[in-house]
Formats: sequence, structure tokens, C-alpha cells
Amino acid sequence: MLPTKLVGSRDMGGDSTPDEDQGVIRCICDIDDDDGFTIQCENCLVWQHAVCVNVDQDNVPDEYLCEKCNPRKLDVKAPASLARLLCEIR
Repeated sequence: MLPTKLVGSRDMGGDSTPDEDQGVIRCICDIDDDDGFTIQCENCLVWQHAVCVNVDQDNVPDEYLCEKCNPRKLDVKAPASLARLLCEIR
């Protein structure tokens, strides 16, 4: 299986056919702005802010599943504050 897509900025070009580089940000923080560091779910292809799901450059998983495809408890209060801050400074 391919490694998880982790990018600095997603390609949201004008092509109307969705592919693995396009899609929506559906993050646990409820912020849909691209903070410049997102990770894509291998199953449903949604993007999430890496910082919100405890992923950083040093611990990128080979395969990533979002909280809906792999239900687990995640702290949503801290990520929302951090994601909001990151989106404001971009």
C-alpha cells in the first residue's frame, strides 16, 4: 500500500474529477481552511490538519485513517485552538 499522503499545500486545481490530491478538509477541529500541513485518509480521502490528529513530521504513519474510518477518542478542544492559530498566520 502507498504511504499516507502528507502535504504542505493541497492541489485544489480546477479539474472537476476528484483525485487523491483533491478533496475536502473535514477535520476534528471543524475548521476547513488549509493550514499547510494536512494528512489524507486512505479510505475516504478526506484531509485533516496533521497537528489536530497528533501527526508531525517525525511520526507520519505509513497508512492513515480518519476518526470516522477508524473510530477513536481524540481531543477536539486543543486542536481547534491550534488549527485556528495556524490558519490565521498563513
